[in-house]
Amino acid sequence: MKARQSGYAIQRKRSKGAATAADERTMETRGAIIDAARHVLLKKGYAATRVEDIIKQAGISRPTFYRHFSDKFEVAKAWHALSGDETLGPWGELAEVDVNDIAAIRRWLEKLLETFAARRDEMVVWSEMSAIEPDYLMRVPRQFPALIAVLGESIPAFARADAEAPKNGGDPGPVWVEAFLLLEHLTYYCTWLALGKHVISKDQSVDYFCERLHRFIGRYSS
Repeated sequence: MKARQSGYAIQRKRSKGAATAADERTMETRGAIIDAARHVLLKKGYAATRVEDIIKQAGISRPTFYRHFSDKFEVAKAWHALSGDETLGPWGELAEVDVNDIAAIRRWLEKLLETFAARRDEMVVWSEMSAIEPDYLMRVPRQFPALIAVLGESIPAFARADAEAPKNGGDPGPVWVEAFLLLEHLTYYCTWLALGKHVISKDQSVDYFCERLHRFIGRYSS
């Protein structure tokens, strides 16, 4: 016959089950707040949005909001973090491209631009956040070291750059610097083109970046 569980064991199982249910409710509430923030931010913009607007949209109390987020900047950052995979996904696809074929690089870059254009409304909010919140301005550059490492798994030029990444507070090597600045320049160009605020035509810019990227990859291919 199966041994009867002690009262402590039963209580522990119930406590674990209750904790799991509580965690699920917490995540659901957090997700609802982020979704409400997204709705309000896209409608009103970052500067005009107030915490009260998000609370009203989410249908929650002020204490509930502040149990999850300290202010609108924190919830806006959480929204951006959830959007990160969709935004950075096309960058990783460069690793699957025949980088010796400049036409293939061009097709990848045009797809990247389409991704940015499709998210124009979000770019407007994020650009406004960058102007208002200094810490947020560095969100994109902080992602480049990891992107260089990912691309380095398939593209020798980026592998060489990754080998020169800064370590222990030291300076990076010249190839890493070149890769970083190339990605940074391209990212900001994609953003401004999506916002419709660039004086150079799309075709001219694509030609320029394709040539630069192709040249960088070729120069450090071995």
